[in-house]
Amino acid sequence: MQINQLTLTNFRGFADYSLPLTPQFNLIVGDNSTGKTTLLDALAILASGVVVDRARAVGRSRPIKPEEVRQATFRHADTLTLEPQFPCVVGGQGKVAGESGSWKCSLTAENGMDWQGASWVNGIARKLHDEVKHGDPVALPLVSYYGTERLWVQASRKNGAGAYRSESRLGGYRQCLDPASDQERLLDWFRDQEFASLQQKKEIPTLEACRRAIATCVPGSKHIYFDASLKQLVVGLDDASLPITYLSDGYRNMLTIVADLAIRCATLNPHFESEAALQTSGIVLIDELDLHLHPKWQRQVVTDLMKAFPKLQFVGTTHSPFVIQSLPPSDSVQLINLDDRSKEHIQDKSVEDIAEWVQGVPLPQRSHRYLEMMNKAEEYFEMLADDTTATEQQRQTARKELEKVAMPFSDSPAYHALIKMQELAAQKQSATGNPSAQGGAP
Repeated sequence: MQINQLTLTNFRGFADYSLPLTPQFNLIVGDNSTGKTTLLDALAILASGVVVDRARAVGRSRPIKPEEVRQATFRHADTLTLEPQFPCVVGGQGKVAGESGSWKCSLTAENGMDWQGASWVNGIARKLHDEVKHGDPVALPLVSYYGTERLWVQASRKNGAGAYRSESRLGGYRQCLDPASDQERLLDWFRDQEFASLQQKKEIPTLEACRRAIATCVPGSKHIYFDASLKQLVVGLDDASLPITYLSDGYRNMLTIVADLAIRCATLNPHFESEAALQTSGIVLIDELDLHLHPKWQRQVVTDLMKAFPKLQFVGTTHSPFVIQSLPPSDSVQLINLDDRSKEHIQDKSVEDIAEWVQGVPLPQRSHRYLEMMNKAEEYFEMLADDTTATEQQRQTARKELEKVAMPFSDSPAYHALIKMQELAAQKQSATGNPSAQGGAP
């Protein structure tokens, strides 16, 4: 499965929006509240039609929720009103199982939810699921969503216990669009695979595929296994072997994502055996890709994921200039800047350039305290240069504020000498009646 185009009408903050997607990696950046997560949720709606089986034992289509309808504001005298804007539409164009087409989901006040043009997607899904039920080795597309709550919110197991152990390959779709995580099922899968390997006295190809994917994406990891005595997953690192619960949030975050992806690949397409992660196609949505990752890791996470899962289409969001800088130059990879679509060319740019030019951070080479001091200094010097702009009390207040923010730089004699020279020059101009000091013409 691959989505090539996303279109939105009255969906959350987007009145009318269209977004082309590349086939391998799409990285969305933008200020807070610009709609990065909204785009992932919209893509989840489009992708949900593939994961539904007729008995709905695995998953349901993701509907447009009433609270996702865009609200327009209107002022009537002193009263501000919010009015829902209909129709609310999430549409797209893409490819499923080699067939191309377009489909959309719309919500109206009169008719409620309506899937339009989605019959071919549903038809392909039914065909694939029927072939699975007849035991045919058909390739199933992967669909998965990882939200920002993936570390601290665990998915409900009421209807999904033992999903990875499901006898059906369609178990690889269970809760795949739930942004939360399920570390218990991850543990269950590894335990069952380890016991199967011991019982059969041979390596299990799908287990080795998962281990290989983790080794590719988790720096320093040598081996991951289920420890029967600890009843935990243990990760062998360069200098130690630690239970997964002992690892940092960054390690657990990436390990959980990669392991879950690899397990879903193996569950959906066991006939690929050890090549399951390399051969499975589909779409993966990851919110805040840099979550808890050290900058060194942020600089390689994109290329690692592309290497471990070369046929998956990734759409992720980030606030990290290191992740942005790491995007490889390729027609299959793109940066999507919601702040300014013209600022998406990042080849050969430094982290500082990206932070300033792409993300709008002024002078990232300097600290916030330094910039604050410079602003206070400029304000004070302007008052000294023209004594008509401020009273003596205002100048004294500005001087005190400048001294407060300049304290970390108090050991710089040149800086303090400059301030003293500016003050003496201002006093001299005032005493001699220099016209420029009064704002007049020279």
